[in-house]
Amino acid sequence: MTQITTLIPAYKKEYLGELFLALRRQSFKDFKVILSDDSPGGVITDMIRNQHWGKLTSELNLTVVRGPQNARRNHEQLLDLWGGQTPLVHFNLDDDVIYPEFYRTHVAAHMAAPCCATVSQRWLSHDDGVPAWTLPLPDFVQESNGHVLQPTTEELFNSTVGTCQNWLGELSNMVFSAEGAALYPRPPANDLSYYGLLDIGAVLTAAQQLPVTFIREYLGVFRQNDQQTTQQATTTHGGRVGFLAWVTYALAAWRDGCISPETAVKAIGTVTQRIVHHFSEDPVMAGYFHVLDTKAGSLDELYVAYRDFWLKLLASQPATSYTPGPAASASDPAQAKR
Repeated sequence: MTQITTLIPAYKKEYLGELFLALRRQSFKDFKVILSDDSPGGVITDMIRNQHWGKLTSELNLTVVRGPQNARRNHEQLLDLWGGQTPLVHFNLDDDVIYPEFYRTHVAAHMAAPCCATVSQRWLSHDDGVPAWTLPLPDFVQESNGHVLQPTTEELFNSTVGTCQNWLGELSNMVFSAEGAALYPRPPANDLSYYGLLDIGAVLTAAQQLPVTFIREYLGVFRQNDQQTTQQATTTHGGRVGFLAWVTYALAAWRDGCISPETAVKAIGTVTQRIVHHFSEDPVMAGYFHVLDTKAGSLDELYVAYRDFWLKLLASQPATSYTPGPAASASDPAQAKR
């Protein structure tokens, strides 16, 4: 059985050559690739068919499928196409690059100790992809002497949800076990979950069932560029969901007993300051401010009122609305096995 499925939610063609080269250079070769093409007009599919990248793609075990024309749904479609066929699964976003020992190191960590996901350190870069800086790690990680560590649930939730900071990174520097990936959060039907931010939300969901393994080694580069959602205007539906996700996580983690009431209140205060800064004049966010103004005195009452607001917000756009059943089928006629 193939060990890893690499999932590429592709939209930007500019960096795919570097991504394919990085996959070709992996010292661990037992993986297959599914690329879901969300590019305008399917230009990426045409480039692959026309051998634009030559051996970089022709010698990969690569399947190309038509994307759903939405970033969030693209991730969900890829997971449905993977369908648990391999023990491990990795999202390689279209502007990120992994180093040659990435898969070998992650596979070894999964074999050493059961976990929902392995997460390695990554460099951050500008558009050129050259490592330029990194983000600080929590004290408990800095003080650890081990090459790998598995944070406790308390350490994980307090250092992320409690501070409204994702120090772990992005999907590109994470490899999920089949058990962990099966818990990937989809838009909820009737309650709060860890849906909202694609990377940290997936980790927080799965970490309640299995540990997370953190690898203290830089094994890739996260490229920051103007085309990313995080670099675009915040007063969009995606921007609102991204900021409010931390409120959602604070209330869900408090409900689940993963953080204390005091930590939840502090986290909500932290992210609300950010929301006020970016959305003070936004009519949609006025609904959140009303919930906070009228229900902040009780976490129980705030939970119920915010839940209703959050579910209504998600349901207002197809990209985040609850959809029963899989996002796509592996028998989709748009599939084209290379």
